Amino acid sequence: MNITFERIARRGFYSVTLNGHRSYIPYHLFYAVFPRMNRKVARGTVEATSSQYEALSTIANIMDKDRHQIRYTVEIGYDIYGRPCATNYIVNALHLGQTIAIVPAAFRRITGAHERATDGCMDITSDQLDELGFVRKEVASNAANNAVLSA
Repeated sequence: MNITFERIARRGFYSVTLNGHRSYIPYHLFYAVFPRMNRKVARGTVEATSSQYEALSTIANIMDKDRHQIRYTVEIGYDIYGRPCATNYIVNALHLGQTIAIVPAAFRRITGAHERATDGCMDITSDQLDELGFVRKEVASNAANNAVLSA
């Protein structure tokens, strides 16, 4: 089977087409499936065995289930003299419709964004989404059920 792949602009991921569906695979897992792949090749097709195809499909299913897209931008606050005094990242979880403000050090630690990144979008996991401070219905309802059961 031929698999089409492309290294994308987001650091650390490959875009892979499986059964006409585009999925994102972390580079270290992509190289674990294809250990002899030339790491300088940015795009192309690779011949895969059935076990390699199955491994990529499993990774793609896991990544698709636990992937949330956020957009972020830097907002700088100024004092009455015009000097910058505060910087925050304004982060929007697209599927939740929520927006939060978070300090740059915490945002970079949680998401792995570069220190010079001022705006953009990225995919993050559910754990990262929770750590940023977004409220998801499934987590909130589970917490409420646990609180009722423990009382």
